[in-house]
Amino acid sequence: MKPADLAEGTTHGAERGAEEGPRSEARPKRQRVLVALNGTDAAASQAAVAMGRLVARTLHEPLHGIFASEAKVPPGELPRLLGMPKHALDGVVLDVEVGDPVERIMAFTEAHPTAFVIVGAESSERGGLGVGELAGHTIERSHAPVIVVRPEERLALSRILVPLDGTPSTASALEPAGALARQAGASLDIVLVGEAQHGPHVEPGAMGAPQYVDQPHHEWPAFSAEFVHRFAKTIGHCPEDVPTRFFLGAGAPADEILRFAETLAADLTVLVWHGLRREEHGAVFERVLRKATCPVLVLRCP
Repeated sequence: MKPADLAEGTTHGAERGAEEGPRSEARPKRQRVLVALNGTDAAASQAAVAMGRLVARTLHEPLHGIFASEAKVPPGELPRLLGMPKHALDGVVLDVEVGDPVERIMAFTEAHPTAFVIVGAESSERGGLGVGELAGHTIERSHAPVIVVRPEERLALSRILVPLDGTPSTASALEPAGALARQAGASLDIVLVGEAQHGPHVEPGAMGAPQYVDQPHHEWPAFSAEFVHRFAKTIGHCPEDVPTRFFLGAGAPADEILRFAETLAADLTVLVWHGLRREEHGAVFERVLRKATCPVLVLRCP
C-alpha cells in the first residue's frame, strides 16, 4: 500500500501528547507582541489588533502598536484615522512616529526582543505576496515571526497546522510555533508535503515518506512517530508536552496545505519561508499565503 493511500486515515498516527514524557519547563522570556497599524486599510488594522490582543493575552505580555506616516499624527487621533471606536486601542502601548512604516517596524524589532509582529492583510491584495504592501514588505524584511491576519477570520489558538517538507532547514525554524502552542494549550497538526528526498539537490538529513508501506499497522505508526520526534521535537524544539498528530499530504504541496487547513479547522497555519520567491518553495509559500482562510504565521528559515 502506498503511503498516499493512508492520507485520509492518519489521525491514528503520531498522537503522542499523552506519552511524550515529563513536562519541559520553558525559560521565561520577556518579549513584546507588536501590532503594525495600517494607515491605508482600517479593516486590516482592526483585524491585527484583535489578533494581537489574543496573542498578547496568551503570552501574558503587553501589546505594543506602531503607526508611522509621512505627517505627524497625535496619538489621540489614531482611532478616528483607523476607523475604530475610541476605546479600541485601550491598553495598547502606542508608538506613533513619522517615517516609513516598515522601516519603523524593523527598527522596533531590532531594538526590542519581539515574539511576534502582527499585521493585517489588505483587501486590495497589493504587493508581490498578495497581502498588501505593509504586510508583504514586513514579511520580506522581518526576522521576527510575523502573523498575517485577514478581516473577518475566526480568531482562536487551539489547533495549529504545521506543514513540513522533510528537511532539517525548514524544521529548524519551528521553535516560535511550538512555544506559542504550549502557551495557548494548543495542539500541532503536522503534515508532510512535498518530496524532500528526491531531486538533484537533496538536503542532508532530509526525510521523505517511504514509497511503500507493506504492513501499515506496524510501519506507518513507526514512521510517523519517528518523523514527529526528529523534525518537530528534536530539530524544531517543540515542547514535549504539546500534543501532536501527523498527516501525509498526497498532492501538490500548496493544495494539500490549504486542504488540511480547511479539513482540520486550523486556527493558524505555519509557513516557513526561505526568503526566495522564484524557487518552487517560494511559489508554494506565496500561494498558501494568498489563499489561506485562517491567520498565517510566517517563520523565517535561519
